[in-house]
Amino acid sequence: MGQLMERNTIIQRVKSAGVVGAGGAGFPTHVKLAGWADTVIANGAECEPLLAVDKALLAEHPEEVLAGLQAAKTAVGASKVIVALKAKHKRLTAAWERKAAIYAWLQIIGLPDVYPIGDEHVLVHELLARTIPPGGIPPDVGAVVLNIETLYNIGRAMDGIPVTHSFVTVTGAVASAKTMAVPVGTAVCDVLKLVQPLHGPGDFAVVEGGPMMGRLLLDLKEPITKTTKGLIVLPKTHQVISNFHSKSEAFKHQFSVCSQCTMCTDLCPRHQLNHPIAPHRIMRALIGGEEVVNAFKSSEVLQGALFCSECGICDMFACFMGLSPRTVNQFLKAKWTGLRPESKPDCRRPVFGGNLIPTARLLHRLGLSNWESPTALMPYTAAPSSVRIKLKQQIGLPAHPVVAEGDQVSFGEIIGKVSAEGLGACVHASIGGVAVSVQNDEILIRRWDHDT
Repeated sequence: MGQLMERNTIIQRVKSAGVVGAGGAGFPTHVKLAGWADTVIANGAECEPLLAVDKALLAEHPEEVLAGLQAAKTAVGASKVIVALKAKHKRLTAAWERKAAIYAWLQIIGLPDVYPIGDEHVLVHELLARTIPPGGIPPDVGAVVLNIETLYNIGRAMDGIPVTHSFVTVTGAVASAKTMAVPVGTAVCDVLKLVQPLHGPGDFAVVEGGPMMGRLLLDLKEPITKTTKGLIVLPKTHQVISNFHSKSEAFKHQFSVCSQCTMCTDLCPRHQLNHPIAPHRIMRALIGGEEVVNAFKSSEVLQGALFCSECGICDMFACFMGLSPRTVNQFLKAKWTGLRPESKPDCRRPVFGGNLIPTARLLHRLGLSNWESPTALMPYTAAPSSVRIKLKQQIGLPAHPVVAEGDQVSFGEIIGKVSAEGLGACVHASIGGVAVSVQNDEILIRRWDHDT
């Protein structure tokens, strides 16, 4: 950071840079840093199979990540910082342990190679032996959790550098898997040209995010956002793609088919932490179908769906019948938006952790064992001719445009702002050019040297 900054300066620079949580739903980072905690956790678990962004940044941009850690520590008043990454990455762990020998406040902890060790609730329990209450967040137990790319962006924000790129792992059925920094707003189809899918148009599908918690892209013209971490290219016939389709198509028939084997509950990480969720009981309670939901709104069993982390273990790994308790939970959560059941005291099951899924076993079950996970950062070799930048790329309110159609914009210039009181994040131009279209939800910028 050059010199020690005041807390308010750090928070303001993070806000001005438009930093959001890069590894999840995109919670505005300046809001997270405005709280207090005794411990900052750098989440380098990257437990979604095939993704490699965090490992690449820890290896190739350690100084920016370290600057981000120092800034976060100061902002939240923490006395300790933990960098957590999987113990199997021995060379990377050793490199960061050398840094920890310099900074008394820095600790490196190796994690088991299991899924979903990167879940905040699971991670905080593993590292600090503290159990976040059901429905709670890490600050409830004195911790702030930030993923590695978020810390990288915080570190750069200290030098006044805004978020203009997102680091993305592009892998699967491609000729050349890559992890690279992609200008925000670049169309997914343009990114795929750099890796050369092995199947022809119409014969492959793309999962945005990881194979467990990601989503099936229906339009390859969708733009890269600040939270895009992975693009996994797979044949349309691959079982992961089939699972995404079947989850929605079979929804109405799931309840009567469930055999009540309890595997979904036994392997549910939140159930292991004693959150009041039992997926098999939810399936049983809904045996009458969707129409019983309103009648049973007060049911504690059904309200357990609100504690689902949507990790995907129940439908992608546990259920031998191909059902999706996760989809049922998503339905209930959407139906009961705003409902907040009473939190329960900590009475953690003593066997917690014993049922987490080894990554190698998960990859085998998903049919992904042979795909490459590229950890070295590659340059983004083809600057896009245009970018379509979403004004809402995070939890909260969208930014409002501060440029008009026809305006010339420079690389890194603010093109969207949020009000001082609103929960949101600034948006910046990822290329220099002309704002050819300004809408309430997105801004299209065409590069200066590309007229058509």
